[in-house]
Amino acid sequence: MFSVFVCFCSLPRSSRPISHSFVYERVRRHGDSEAELTRSQLGGVELCDPSHKRLAQCLQQIGDELDGNVQLQSMLNNSTLQPTQEVFMKVAREIFSDGKFNWGRVVALFYFACRLVIKAIITRIPDIIRTIISWTMSYIQEHVINWIREQGGWEGIRSYFGTPTWQTIGVFLAGVLTTVVVIRKM
Repeated sequence: MFSVFVCFCSLPRSSRPISHSFVYERVRRHGDSEAELTRSQLGGVELCDPSHKRLAQCLQQIGDELDGNVQLQSMLNNSTLQPTQEVFMKVAREIFSDGKFNWGRVVALFYFACRLVIKAIITRIPDIIRTIISWTMSYIQEHVINWIREQGGWEGIRSYFGTPTWQTIGVFLAGVLTTVVVIRKM
C-alpha cells in the first residue's frame, strides 16, 4: 500500500505520481465496494515510465504481503483508528524514533498512510485523501529523503526486496512490528 515515491532528479515532483499510483492501486485491490477512488481524487495520473512501474509493482507486492498479516490488519481495521494528522505523525515519528532507517520502515510508513486513505474513504471523509498523501510526502522529504538518496534513490528498494534473504525479511518485519506496536499504544 505504498506508492513508490521515485526520486531520480526532482524528488518531490517525481514522487507524487508514484505515490498516487500506489494508493490508487492499493485501494483498487482492497476490494471493498465502499472503498472507491478515482485517480482525479488523488490528483494523479497513470504511470508511464517503465522503471516507475517496476518500482510500483515491487511496492504492491510488499503491500500484498502486509495484507496477509492478520494481527496488523486487525489493528488497522480497529474502529478507533482515525485518519488524522495526529495519528499519522505519531506513527511516523515512532517508526523512526531511534533514528535508524531501513526499507522495511519506509515501506511500513507508506503502508500505514495507504490504510489511512482507505479508512478515510470507508468512513466517508474522502476530502482528506490528498491531505494524507501530503503528510506522507512532507514527512519523507523532511526526515527520510536523505537516507533514500544515500541508498541510491528509490531503485534501492527493488534490489533490497528483489532477492529476499532472512536478513531482509527480518528488517522488513521489524518495520511492520514497530507500526503494530505504535497502533496498539493508541
